Amino acid sequence: MHLFKQTLLGVGLLLGSHTFAQATTYPVTVTDLANRQVEIPSEPKHIVLQDGRDLFTLALLDRKDPFERIVAWNNVVKRSDPNTWQVFEKQWPQTANRATDMQFGDNGDLNLEAVVASRPDLLVFQTRAKTSLENAGVAKKLADLKIPVVFVDSDLDPVVNSVKTVQLLGQVLNREEEAKAYVDFYQQHLSAIEKITAQHAQKPLVFVEAKAGQGGASACCFTHGDVYWGKLVQAAGGTNLGSSLVPGATGDVTLETVLGKQPDVYVMTGSRFSGNTSVAPPFGFGEGVDAAAIQRSLALLQKRPGFAQLKASQQNRVYGIYHQFYASSWNIVAVENLNQAFYPDSAAQLKPADTLNGLFALTGIKPVPAILFAPAQASGK
Repeated sequence: MHLFKQTLLGVGLLLGSHTFAQATTYPVTVTDLANRQVEIPSEPKHIVLQDGRDLFTLALLDRKDPFERIVAWNNVVKRSDPNTWQVFEKQWPQTANRATDMQFGDNGDLNLEAVVASRPDLLVFQTRAKTSLENAGVAKKLADLKIPVVFVDSDLDPVVNSVKTVQLLGQVLNREEEAKAYVDFYQQHLSAIEKITAQHAQKPLVFVEAKAGQGGASACCFTHGDVYWGKLVQAAGGTNLGSSLVPGATGDVTLETVLGKQPDVYVMTGSRFSGNTSVAPPFGFGEGVDAAAIQRSLALLQKRPGFAQLKASQQNRVYGIYHQFYASSWNIVAVENLNQAFYPDSAAQLKPADTLNGLFALTGIKPVPAILFAPAQASGK
């Protein structure tokens, strides 16, 4: 069991090789993750966030208070990961609930009048929302109102684009120094993972059951294709089975289908999802995260009919991991955990707990206990 009891590392130790970046000079024209040229006339002070999980990125940049600029957003963190939300809320009690939670749709559906009423000087959207915004005419209306929109990405290609997103927002928000510190840190850790993976010609076949147990004890099996967790598996040195099983970004497959493919590694993602039917392993941050509850959930999900016939189950290569990593700029911890699961001998030197400590050191968040990854106990134990 990987129970991360965190202690803050010295920032000077982490950033010893860091060279200082220049402050942003406005107006500035940037290229966003949708390859659009966007002019930012002055430093944004009032931001609308389409995806609340970008709060993890703002914590890296606005270390004093990541809520300071947010005037409206989709607080999906509070609804889908209450343990982690309590960490942010406790850290910044005066500002955490100040912004309006507009509960935007996952693909960018929004009430434009309400957004404009919040008087934003910047809107930040995930690139997956671009088509929806254009089809609804929202993008043109925002352009007519001269409200800048930048598209970022932390899930379609999370490893490549998390770095680009932090760099982009670092420039937009006049936080280039903080952005460079993260990029240096991220690339150092990713390089170590890539060296380990390069030692292995044969990659393990991996099936990710995303949001395992959210629909109840018998539900199976929602997975990701060549995006989201599929990309994280690839970055960690595995072959994502879902990429060949679902035609789009996500989809459901039967356990019988998975049995027919016999993946080498089986990964279940979870967090403390809302809803009475959820039996998902409640991974996350904060004092309320319970190691015993996580193992009870993993054990229950392994009792589903046919699961014991999986090679991964028989060889004790079933794991659970924190679901929200797939859409978080903190995903390097997930990639390290997965790399160790795929190559336990050659990746033994990786220390994901220290990496998480390093991310805490790059933000204003006080270190808290967290359980973000765990091997499932062997069947029958």
